[in-house]
Amino acid sequence: MKSPGTSRARGFTLIEALVALTVLSLGLLGAAAMLLDSMRAQGDSLRRVAAINLLRDTAERIRANSAGAARYATAGAAADAAPCDAAGCDAAQLAAADLAHFAAAADAALPADNRATIEFAPATGPAALDHFVISLRWQDPRADDGETVTLQMLAPPVAG
Repeated sequence: MKSPGTSRARGFTLIEALVALTVLSLGLLGAAAMLLDSMRAQGDSLRRVAAINLLRDTAERIRANSAGAARYATAGAAADAAPCDAAGCDAAQLAAADLAHFAAAADAALPADNRATIEFAPATGPAALDHFVISLRWQDPRADDGETVTLQMLAPPVAG
């Protein structure tokens, strides 16, 4: 038989409960940090996908308007263009409308500080086609460096 003074109480002590609560809190804090980081990465991925889709759309517009392809270079492009339908526009007006669409879509899909450019690069060989370079660059407010998405496409020669 046991004497009443020698029995030990079973259960957790206060210190054990505090250590378990601290470990659980650190684990939950780590999980929350991972969740926030994954949400930030998802937002970056969505912006990048939107930029790639916009670049592909613009490349197809340039290919469809091959007569006015030289007018797509954004170095001398006008900021505003009158909207027109494809049947009622000449090649220059359609190029200006496409550039206005490109700039407006880039402003809508990307952070406010973005730069969308279309450049025509020279051919690299005697029989090579000219190609154009469409790039979107934007500055993420949380990052030090800017994101850049560039698409290079082959096109019929546009520079004479």
